[in-house]
Amino acid sequence: MTGTRTPSPPVPAGLPGLPGLPGLPGLPGLPTTDTGGSPGGSPAVRAAGPGRVLGWFRRHRVLLALVLVLAVVAALSVFARPRQDSEPLSPDNAAPDGAMAVAEVLAGQGVKVQHPQDLAEAYAALDANPGATLLFLDPREFLNSEQREELADEAGRVVLVAPSFAQLSDFAPDIRPAGVVPDDAAGQSAEARCSDEDAQAAGTVSAGGQSYRGPVTCFPSPGAEGTDPAGSYAATKGGSAVVLGSPDLIANATVTDEGNAALALRSLGADETLVWYQAGPQDIAAAERPADPFDYLPPWVYPLGAWLVLVAGLAAFWRGRRLGPLAEEPLPVVVPAAETVEGRARLYRGSNAVSHAAANLRAAAMTRMAAHLRLGPGADADAVTMAAASATGRSYTAVDHLLNQSMPGTSAELVRWTWDLQDLEEEATSL
Repeated sequence: MTGTRTPSPPVPAGLPGLPGLPGLPGLPGLPTTDTGGSPGGSPAVRAAGPGRVLGWFRRHRVLLALVLVLAVVAALSVFARPRQDSEPLSPDNAAPDGAMAVAEVLAGQGVKVQHPQDLAEAYAALDANPGATLLFLDPREFLNSEQREELADEAGRVVLVAPSFAQLSDFAPDIRPAGVVPDDAAGQSAEARCSDEDAQAAGTVSAGGQSYRGPVTCFPSPGAEGTDPAGSYAATKGGSAVVLGSPDLIANATVTDEGNAALALRSLGADETLVWYQAGPQDIAAAERPADPFDYLPPWVYPLGAWLVLVAGLAAFWRGRRLGPLAEEPLPVVVPAAETVEGRARLYRGSNAVSHAAANLRAAAMTRMAAHLRLGPGADADAVTMAAASATGRSYTAVDHLLNQSMPGTSAELVRWTWDLQDLEEEATSL
C-alpha cells in the first residue's frame, strides 16, 4: 500500500454547486473565481451592475415620467409666473390699494399711460412728450428739492396725491396744506362747492385724507364753516397743478364711490399722455464725496510725520524707563446723566435764566419736529412752523406764536409754556 495513490472518481459534467472547478458552472448568485486573471472579473459580473440599473429604470419608467412632468410644471409655475406689482396706487397693481382700474379706463379713452420705473425714465418720458401730464407719487420723500424742481420744469401739468409741504413748495407754491380731514367727516359725501369744471362734473366725492387751500379749492369737509374752507381738491389758476387730497380718489377699492372716478379721470386724462411716476429708493440722489483734507497737504508732510512719530516713540521709551512702571489709579467718579440735567436746571434757576432755558427747550423741540416731519437739516424756523401747523391741524398764527413769538418771563410762565410746547410736539409727532 505504500506509495500507491487511489485515483479520485471522475466528476460528472454539469454538477451544480461546485464553484471554481474548470468547466463546471457555479450556482447563480454565488461569486466565481476568475481563472483568466483579468482585473475586471468575468463578463457576467461586469455586466451585472449596469444591467440591474437599466432594469430598474425600465420597471419604474412610468413613475419616473410622472415625476419629471411634475417637476417641469412646478418650475414653470415658479419661474414663468409674471411679476405682480404690489406698490400702492401703481397702474399695474390690481389689488384694492392699486390704481389699475383708473389706468385701464384712461387707456381705453385714448390716453397714453406711461409708467417709468425710475427718475431717468420719467425725464425721458416727459422730454419725449412735451406738455404731458405728470402724476407724481412720493409719499416717503425719496426725491430732494432739486429733483422735484427739475420734474416740475419738464412737465406741462402736474397732479399730486396727498403731497407734503416740501412737495407743494416745489410743484405748487400757491397751494398750502390745511391739515387732516376730521375723523367724523371721513367717508361722508363732500360736495364740490366751487366753479371748477372737473369738480362740477364729479358732483360729490368721499371725504378723507388731507385738505388743502389754493386759488381753486373744492370739496370741503362735511360740516366745514367759514368763507374759505379747506377741501380735498385744490388747483392753481389755469390748472397747471392739481392736488388730490386722498389716495382713495384713485384707488381700486374706492374709485367707484360717489364721484371719485369722474374726478380722477378728468384730472388725469386732460392730456394725450400721462406719465405715472412713483419715486423709489433707486432715485435717491447720491451724496457728493466730501473733500479729503489730506489731499491739500504738501508732499514733504508724510516723511516728516513718519520721522516725528519715530522720534516721539524713542522719547517715550526713554522717559518711560526713567520714570519706572505705571501706577494704577482709580477712575474718576461716573456721574449719571439725570444728575447733570438736574444740576444744570438748578444753575438756570439760581441765575434766573428763564429766557436761556426757554431758548434751549424751543431749539430741542423744533429739531425733533423737523426730523420727524422730514424737513431736512437746512429747514428754518418758518418751515418747521408751517409743517407743524399742517401736521397738527392748528392755525399757523397759533403755532408761530407758541414757537417764535411767546417768551416766558417768569418761572411759572416757563412751566406753562413748556407744557404747551410739549403738547404741540406730541400732536406733530403722533402721525
